[in-house]
Amino acid sequence: MYFLRRGRSHEKRCGTATVEFAVIAPVFLILILGMLEASRLFDTYGQFAQVARDGGRLGAMDRSDWVANGISSNSKIISDMRNSLIAAGYDPDKLEISIEPAGKPGESFDLDDPNNDLDLFQVRISVPFSEVAAMPVPKDLDYALSTTVTFRNTKSTIIQ
Repeated sequence: MYFLRRGRSHEKRCGTATVEFAVIAPVFLILILGMLEASRLFDTYGQFAQVARDGGRLGAMDRSDWVANGISSNSKIISDMRNSLIAAGYDPDKLEISIEPAGKPGESFDLDDPNNDLDLFQVRISVPFSEVAAMPVPKDLDYALSTTVTFRNTKSTIIQ
């Protein structure tokens, strides 16, 4: 008798594991895809932050030795940052790189202007999130992934 009851109970639970898997699998899939997308987002942000810090550091240094005559410091620094991001695999046409006065996004800041000496400036890098996302992003949900660093426009020199 005992074996018959055990057999009947087993027959009643035969499809339980399949149903549980069907309920839980989409949740795990969404979590894994979300983690992949978040890791890509953090990686992109880290690369942008590093390039922006490097550009800001160059802007805060004495540029007389390494910027050729006839080229503005702004264009040289933006060009160097753009080249770093192109080497990392980003589309140069989608990148927006600017040097702005601190707290005044959209305005331009001339690093070579003596009136801007000792003023704060921001280096901003942004790209549409759809350009770095692994999965398609609808146009109405797309936003700019950006990073900003602030430095002082000085003429400091690195001494080794």
